[in-house]
Amino acid sequence: MPTLILKDPRFWTAMVAFSLGAWLLVPQMIGERPPVVRAEDIPDATYICRESKETFLLPASDNVLPNPKTGRLTLVPAIFDPKKKSWKQEPPLDVTARMRRRYPPAR
Repeated sequence: MPTLILKDPRFWTAMVAFSLGAWLLVPQMIGERPPVVRAEDIPDATYICRESKETFLLPASDNVLPNPKTGRLTLVPAIFDPKKKSWKQEPPLDVTARMRRRYPPAR
């Protein structure tokens, strides 16, 4: 008996129609999800221009950003060097992670 149902084209037509209807209707019933982080919740970070060494305070990002004055992609995350009392380019994330594993913060 079950093999007869699987051979019936009406069964497969109903299955395709049900699947298509569910695929179209379920997102409408659930609604749009809010973003994980709102734009105003993103913290600010200091960036330094690779060309002019000028610093900017902008929302944090993991990408190279355009300089607001020149429009060129020259802004990179910066860290403050207390010995030289100046800002310098932050090392890439993989280097920072290796440094943290090798030299854990003092407690």
